[in-house]
Amino acid sequence: MENTAKPIQARSQKTKEKLLTAAIAMYAKNGYHGTTVDEIAAEAGVSTGIAYRYFRNKKDLLLSALEFASKGIKDIASLDSIDTLDDNMDFRKYIDTVLNGFEEIHDRFHDIHEELEGLQHTDEDVRKFYAEVSRDMMENVIDKLSHFLPDATNIREKAYLAVSILEQYCHLKMNSDQIDLDFSVLRKQTIDTVIDVLERRKEK
Repeated sequence: MENTAKPIQARSQKTKEKLLTAAIAMYAKNGYHGTTVDEIAAEAGVSTGIAYRYFRNKKDLLLSALEFASKGIKDIASLDSIDTLDDNMDFRKYIDTVLNGFEEIHDRFHDIHEELEGLQHTDEDVRKFYAEVSRDMMENVIDKLSHFLPDATNIREKAYLAVSILEQYCHLKMNSDQIDLDFSVLRKQTIDTVIDVLERRKEK
């Protein structure tokens, strides 16, 4: 019985992920309000009835798609060897790793980014979802920074400022076809600026 259940569970998970992937693609193409569950099911290659076996309604599918799309965001600041990284070069490597994570997420969801940004302002459930993801991710960042900068003052405020700088770089990069910038130079300057913000000991 157990051997039979595992393949069924695997197929079920695969079908669910197909629906979530299709939802993200359709939201990027037509927007959330311009997309129906029927269209998402068709894009995934399953019937509408199958879609409703996994998701109660259109909103449930949206929130599940956001959860699926945000995998990795909460752990974006993690490094397995955190306890061994303690010199300046390793700190730069850590910031570079965090920026790599932000770049990957922005690149992966480039087409749907504006739609999701808009939904945060118009849908309370989406706003709460993003607030939770952001809060968990920031707590992770702050925890890791405390290992590198145990004597830093106002570390929470500096962490939020640092992350906003990294995100702004990613937003500029998303529009690189419209901006005449050398992004290899800008990336290095972004990391330099973040390190300067975080390592500043004295407040003016």
